[in-house]
Amino acid sequence: MAVSDDIIGGKELAGFAARLHFFYNRLTRCKKDAPMLVREWVGSTQGQGWQYQYYADTLCPFLWHYHPEFELTYTRNASGMRYVGSDAARFGSPDLVLVAPNQPHTWQAEPRADGGLQEVQVVFFTLDWLQGLASHGLPELQTLCRWLEQVRSGVVFSAGLATELAAAFADLHALRGLARLHCLLGILERLQHDPQARYLSGSPCAGGGDRRLQLALDYLQQHYTRAITLADLARVAAASPATLKRLFARQMHTTFSALLAELRIGHACNLLLTSEHSIPWIASASGFPSLSQFYRSFGAQKQQSPAAYRRAHRLNPPA
Repeated sequence: MAVSDDIIGGKELAGFAARLHFFYNRLTRCKKDAPMLVREWVGSTQGQGWQYQYYADTLCPFLWHYHPEFELTYTRNASGMRYVGSDAARFGSPDLVLVAPNQPHTWQAEPRADGGLQEVQVVFFTLDWLQGLASHGLPELQTLCRWLEQVRSGVVFSAGLATELAAAFADLHALRGLARLHCLLGILERLQHDPQARYLSGSPCAGGGDRRLQLALDYLQQHYTRAITLADLARVAAASPATLKRLFARQMHTTFSALLAELRIGHACNLLLTSEHSIPWIASASGFPSLSQFYRSFGAQKQQSPAAYRRAHRLNPPA
């Protein structure tokens, strides 16, 4: 597996390689069990607001994870299933997707018939970084920042744009320093003007940066399969339930109960696609107090039954 982990200025980091080694080991240990949602730590960026990573391998690992940064992923020479939040769809090459902060996601690629390498380029960045640039000398970025604030679960860009940006992503990999930063900003500028982009539903990212909300989200994403209440989150966030309810409404345009159901359905989708467990077992393992509530929530979000979803989207996990 070829791995490169760079940040602005061309500095090399070992963090991504170590994380991939951990992910592969975890995947090997969990072959008989469904993967769990993992909080990925992107690692130090030496004070910078973005990080670039590249790797190539014969098979992309399946890891259901999330992180507080935006993630822009460009995949080539691979095909399979892509999961972002509760959205599941097949992808081909090239595939270009923007994942919003704190959205569970993963890609599961099928082995190539010729045994060739699958290539993935990933850019992590924060909205705070771009907003800082916009307010300190680069007001041209304000339109981009406003667009990013409206992104909910993520954006799947058209095959046409993904193909058009092939040369730009090649430059992003080859360049260093300010030239690489200029290339990235050019790519981000192009994204917001794709008329055929598919915007994924789901709770919008918490762009306001309120620490109380972030603490509540972190706790929710670690405990959503258990019995949990708004009062539990408020206690962790050191806020009143009423305050936390307002933060969900103002910064995420959703409610605690809606976000909880979304996370549980996303987890159930993962189990449906990666395990042989029964639907009642999956409902319970995803945190639903009753099978009937699971069926109601699943149908409301996916417009089909769990069994139909499994038949339509199942892809055998890598051996």
